[in-house]
Amino acid sequence: MSDASEVERQSRREARTTAFRRHPWLFVWRKIVRHRGLSERYEVPSDPNEIYRRLVNLPVSLWTYGFDHPTVRHLGPMAQDFGAAFGLAWSDRSINLIDANGVMTIAMQVADRKIAELETRIVALEAQLAHTASPPLPQ
Repeated sequence: MSDASEVERQSRREARTTAFRRHPWLFVWRKIVRHRGLSERYEVPSDPNEIYRRLVNLPVSLWTYGFDHPTVRHLGPMAQDFGAAFGLAWSDRSINLIDANGVMTIAMQVADRKIAELETRIVALEAQLAHTASPPLPQ
């Protein structure tokens, strides 16, 4: 066994110990709850265009939590719909912010690429139009 792999295992062990020390409920939760991740039930997309398509088609709802005042409204996807669309997290009862940020980041990158392609196409079409619409040169 190489010294590098031993150092890496020791480093991971120390990081896990530090995390459990800072957040003791993680240790208890990890030991008590047996959970099967959504990725075992749903396909996790890896293609950025597929992630973008799934996000665009994700239903958005308006709701109030039972503990909120009736005038408090929330807007966004339901956790069950998000879980079914992306297969991320370990539960379909909540949306993990890391997963939501990852999906949004990829979707923004795809949207930015699409906008750049359209802008390039517009410039080319404008140049083509200017060339075909210009008056004939005097001879």
